[in-house]
Amino acid sequence: MIGLIMRAPITTPPLILKPLATTLNIPLGSLGILTTLPILMFVVFSSFSSITAKNLGLKQATLMAIGLTLLGSLLRLIVTMPTIIIGTILIGIGIAHLNVFMPSLVGTFFPEKVGLYTTIYTFSMFFGNAIFNLLTAPASHFFGWHSILVILALPPFLSFVGWAIISRTLPKVNEDTSSRKTHTVKSMWRNPNAWLLLVMFGIQSVLSYTYSAWMPSLMSYHNLSANAVGSLTSVFAIIGLLIALCLPQLLIQLSSKQICYLIAIVNLLGLIAGGMLFFQNTSSILFWLIQSVLIGVIVGFFFVNIMTMFVTKTRTPVETISISSMAQTGGYFMGGIAPLIYGVAFSKNPTGNIQVVVELCLVLVMLFTSLKIAKIKYI
Repeated sequence: MIGLIMRAPITTPPLILKPLATTLNIPLGSLGILTTLPILMFVVFSSFSSITAKNLGLKQATLMAIGLTLLGSLLRLIVTMPTIIIGTILIGIGIAHLNVFMPSLVGTFFPEKVGLYTTIYTFSMFFGNAIFNLLTAPASHFFGWHSILVILALPPFLSFVGWAIISRTLPKVNEDTSSRKTHTVKSMWRNPNAWLLLVMFGIQSVLSYTYSAWMPSLMSYHNLSANAVGSLTSVFAIIGLLIALCLPQLLIQLSSKQICYLIAIVNLLGLIAGGMLFFQNTSSILFWLIQSVLIGVIVGFFFVNIMTMFVTKTRTPVETISISSMAQTGGYFMGGIAPLIYGVAFSKNPTGNIQVVVELCLVLVMLFTSLKIAKIKYI
């Protein structure tokens, strides 16, 4: 249930921006901040999540994060510009913490079933994103667009109540001393292997957010219909859903050498996707379908791979939270600015080779860093 609230509350509202702007009697462009604020909160508050966990304990910190998401969802039911903005900020802060806490929760309370529970929560993230996006149009048609905000408030409420009850039955976490915790948080920023993981997460975020923000515009530039663009972008989400369902358990079972082979294969697909864009002047549905599938595979694979590595490449819950916090702070910063930079390049030349060359370079850097991390036992 927690996985359901880790993406949908920030990816679904953009689908109702037009009626929201009409209700608030403001220009549609003024609501663009609602898509920027969550990523900004990820960048700022991911770095503080380890401190929150240290002060409150993992169970209570998770309850607080869910509570912030719930409070933000409830505030958005009051349709005014201030409450919408404050609600979105609270949701961003809550999810920023959950992004960091979830790998540690899995490693702490289910150390023998890391693959299974990583599968459950990553699948829930992709599933929640997909199902709420699919529900938006029919729910808005039959019950009005306000119903979407109500529906989005239900999973945080159920998660809050559920975690408040279930967390009482979980074993007490073995707390480390405060000095050890502080040392761990600080040392991650001086750890070369931790920086490799940050780069991995950052490149995955760059590819994911840039695709989501600009690939529909690129397809439209090549004269694909709106229906075709919508269908092709949904393929990207479905691929991520399938990978989240299958990959975590597989990564736990494979040897380091086998994982390296898998990484090489996926990166080869990324190079093929990038190379195809040198020949992108086509409106062929098949061309853009292959492009969506390949990008979906590389983004989905590395997101799930990194989420699993947060647990398998660390020794303690404190280390898991520390590396997760560091990697996501830097990674989301990279993912946040990349679409802006791409947008500048797109406005000057939508089919420019410079964008393609940068993508190929990023995939090659991903190949180097991911192979390096796969070969070491612990960060």
